[in-house]
Amino acid sequence: MAERDSSRRPNGTDETGITDAQYKGMLLDALSDWQELAALAARNNDAEVLAKAERQMALINEKLRF
Repeated sequence: MAERDSSRRPNGTDETGITDAQYKGMLLDALSDWQELAALAARNNDAEVLAKAERQMALINEKLRF
């Protein structure tokens, strides 16, 4: 009996990578974290952290457009 190569899918493609939905979910989780951090920075009047959070949120939102 031939051994089965479990590293390949039935259609012959590799099992590497994540789906678009998984990637979008990860981005949304990260966005949520940065939003919480931005709110905390705003409450504590920390302009440097708030600016960093806003930059990261903008980058994530740009990635979510695709």
